[in-house]
Amino acid sequence: MMSSRSTPQTESPAAPTPSLRGKTVVVTGASDGIGRAAVEAFAADGAHVVMVGRNEAKTAAAARAIMSATGTRSIEWEIADLSRQDALRELAERLHARLPAIHVLVNNAGAFFIEREETVDGLERTFALNHLGYFMLTLLLLDRLAAAATPDDPARVLCVSSRAHRDARLTLNDLQATQQYRGWRAYANSKLANVLFTRALASRLDRQKVVVHALHPGVVSTRFAVNNGKRGRFVRRVMDVVSITPKEGADTVVWLATDRAALASSGDYWVKRARLAPSDAALDDTLAEALWQRSTDLAHLDANALVRASGAALPPHTDAPGSA
Repeated sequence: MMSSRSTPQTESPAAPTPSLRGKTVVVTGASDGIGRAAVEAFAADGAHVVMVGRNEAKTAAAARAIMSATGTRSIEWEIADLSRQDALRELAERLHARLPAIHVLVNNAGAFFIEREETVDGLERTFALNHLGYFMLTLLLLDRLAAAATPDDPARVLCVSSRAHRDARLTLNDLQATQQYRGWRAYANSKLANVLFTRALASRLDRQKVVVHALHPGVVSTRFAVNNGKRGRFVRRVMDVVSITPKEGADTVVWLATDRAALASSGDYWVKRARLAPSDAALDDTLAEALWQRSTDLAHLDANALVRASGAALPPHTDAPGSA
């Protein structure tokens, strides 16, 4: 880590402001809230942005509004239900066909469900969307991320987690919450899974090619929880008492996508642009590896093979990159 000491007599020239001009950024959960605010910042910085949303009309309207506000035409959108494995695979195929390289992937799509629901794949919806969505899309696009890397500028994967991960009680033999379901616990477990995935993936990748970070954006004023009827709207009103704006919530996302400080390490957890220690459970390497394997099985992917084939894997017998 760089020293904080400075020499009063000498002033160094200011470092150039990092820019995404000409780079490609993919953002999930992009039609509203943090995702939309991040897209606007990326577009204003000159990036080619692909917005991924679930609702065609809403996502298209958001894209057009951002293009109007920023004066750019470099925004496209894709529609996919990221809780469905077929939709994730089809989205990855479409992105492969359109994008030779992806410089930044922001995994942001997620939701909170008070009542237990299952997806078409027979998985609990919170786990499927909030964790397996990140897991599958990242691995399926990893070769495109590796293709974007240059010697001094690796690609970046950012996983929007939450302070809620500290409330998790993740049980590997009941990842689908069939024994006992509580909405908040399922959400917290999925956010812990985001940090565990971040660390497990970072341990497999050459950080000169791809860096991976998780972050807590803060309690943000979005439509989070309103999909749950009256109870969800009540939860939203309580949260709004202490909420920050989507633009404020997107700040760390945008900073991690551009600033060189994010390249000094990989597999870390960030809050308000600061690297912080996550929960003890999030630092459990045995749990991270076990979840990696269970996720591989549930997603019907050979995750380690995808890492090796991506061009971003650590060379054999190389220690995993640690935090600076």
